[in-house]
Amino acid sequence: MITQEHDYSVNLNLRTKFIFSTSGSASSIIKHNDAIRKLGLNLVYFTLDEPVTPEGYAALVRSPLARGAAVTGRGGLKSSIIPFLDEVESLAMKTLAVNTIVNNDGKLYGYNSDAIGLKTALIKGLKTSGLDIRTAVIYGNGGVSGVAFHVLTELGIKVMMMGRDPGHVLEKKKQLGIEHIAGFEGPYDLVVDATPVSSDPDFLHAAGLSELLDGCKMVFCHNMPEKDNKINYLEKYCLENKLYFIPGKWMYYAQLAKQYYLLFEGYNKQDGSPVSEQDILETWKLE
Repeated sequence: MITQEHDYSVNLNLRTKFIFSTSGSASSIIKHNDAIRKLGLNLVYFTLDEPVTPEGYAALVRSPLARGAAVTGRGGLKSSIIPFLDEVESLAMKTLAVNTIVNNDGKLYGYNSDAIGLKTALIKGLKTSGLDIRTAVIYGNGGVSGVAFHVLTELGIKVMMMGRDPGHVLEKKKQLGIEHIAGFEGPYDLVVDATPVSSDPDFLHAAGLSELLDGCKMVFCHNMPEKDNKINYLEKYCLENKLYFIPGKWMYYAQLAKQYYLLFEGYNKQDGSPVSEQDILETWKLE
């Protein structure tokens, strides 16, 4: 038996495998492990509180005890982990972001489930709002920014990227092949916030963000402070200013279903049948 910091206990045996994550609140640890247990799988979700290096994280996930891992945007890990994996799907290479690693007999495979999550969220927002969205600006240069560029371009939306650190944004734009388009200076129909600023009550002080929000029609927020019962100040701003708001949970639900589907491949439920994405949606109680 192993007890994590918040005193939530799980059962272990010699065949138990770990699914690691570089982030996770106490509530998410309980939620993930309870869902895995309901499916009858001999797996344990375990988070790491300390910062990890890409080489060190890859080594941990390659161990015989690991089934795989979730990779969050902390410190650019989604991109920097790529050279330490054995095989990476083309989508993850295109977006420069791996958020899911699967360990198959010591060989590490990298995937990106964020793209399907974001695409699901944006399409839902577009259909629900009825708004005509033709241009977008990505605010931020982390792992989600590459995914956002790919998805928005795929949806036929004209894209620009800005952020709090112009130097880092410029480097990301070069990596993704985003070129400056003359006359494409805004205002933009959609603002995709790929930063954690929505947790800060002074988020409007973030460089350039208030100007982007002024004149936009729709906002997507990747950050979810509400998961830990905290205020999402960007959502609050959108409600007060009558801007259509797409919550990060719409992306999270779809990407999590895909992520666990990849991690559960080859595992069966208690009745002997394979785990489906619908099983994951129902067990995690996702909308």
